[in-house]
Amino acid sequence: MEDYIPCFSCGAKSLNIEGDCHEYMLSSSGCYEMFNEVLEKEYSDFRYSKAHHYTVDAYATQHPGNLTNPKAVNSIGIHLVSLYFLFEKSMNLNSAAVLKMAFAQFNKTHKIIQPLQKPEKFYGLTIFDIWNNENPEHHFELSEIWAKNSWDAWEKDRLTIEKWAFNFVKKTDFKIIH
Repeated sequence: MEDYIPCFSCGAKSLNIEGDCHEYMLSSSGCYEMFNEVLEKEYSDFRYSKAHHYTVDAYATQHPGNLTNPKAVNSIGIHLVSLYFLFEKSMNLNSAAVLKMAFAQFNKTHKIIQPLQKPEKFYGLTIFDIWNNENPEHHFELSEIWAKNSWDAWEKDRLTIEKWAFNFVKKTDFKIIH
């Protein structure tokens, strides 16, 4: 048996194991296991923790769920809006984390997020690159690049995502802090 297989969602080299997957983010079991191991590292070691926001947004946007599942549709929209503010509006990570929670609450009542078709392919870094890195000094930089690569993959939907972000800011007067 091979040690690794490609994840059917993101294309990452992922562990060839049987196991659990996320409730609505679709991935191979090995890819999801690597994500959980990275999260464990970020939760337990302060040297890795500052990249957590990038890690969650990157993984979520590379593993969209079924377009008929409202949780999956909302998840992708929320994480893409977060990446929009990070990379298009130069928002800092702490503000983006607050924004993500506020936008999720806003969407519960305004339902502005609509299903988006998954990009045909993801290029650049994947969870494997983050999982395979044992150097805490490089973790943040790699996670930021991974998040940017994930954001870039959704290029065809940028105007839609920007419209969601604009509607949120306009209707809530959310203050963007850089």
